[in-house]
Amino acid sequence: MPPYLHYLPAVPVIVIIIAVVCLLLHLRRRNYYPYAPKHILTKREYKFYLLLRREANRRRCLICPKVGVKDLLAVTDRRDYMKYFHKIAQKHIDFVICDQDLRVLFALELDDSSHETKEAQERDRFKDRAFRAAGVPLKRIRDFDEQSIRELFRDI
Repeated sequence: MPPYLHYLPAVPVIVIIIAVVCLLLHLRRRNYYPYAPKHILTKREYKFYLLLRREANRRRCLICPKVGVKDLLAVTDRRDYMKYFHKIAQKHIDFVICDQDLRVLFALELDDSSHETKEAQERDRFKDRAFRAAGVPLKRIRDFDEQSIRELFRDI
C-alpha cells in the first residue's frame, strides 16, 4: 500500500475543517460593518461654530450643523419630482440658523479653497439658485472673525 494512502482517512476531516472556517468567515463578513465614529465638524468648522454659537446664543437662535438640503427644500414639481429630488438628495448645508421654534432664519455655507474648483463653483451656484427659488436665505462666508459673524445676523 502506498504511503500516501495512510493520510486518506484525514481528508474528510480536513474538508470539514475548511468548510467550517469558510462558513465562519462568511458569517463574520455578513456581520461586518466597517465604521468608526468621526467628528461631525472639521477643525475649521468647529472653530467657526464656537464663534457662531456665541452670536446665536445672544440672539436666542439655534444652530443645526450639516443639514441635508432635502430636509430644507421641498420639490414642488410633482411630474418630475425624482429628477429634482436627486439634485438635492446628497447635498448638505454647513449650518442652518433657526429660531426657538426651529423655523429656518438662514442657511450658511463656510467656503474654503475647496470651493475654487469649477465643479465646486457649479455646485455652489446650484445651491444658491435653489435656495433663492425656495425663498430661504443662503449666506456664504470664507474668512471669519467675531465681526463678520455678527454681520451674518444683521437682518434678523
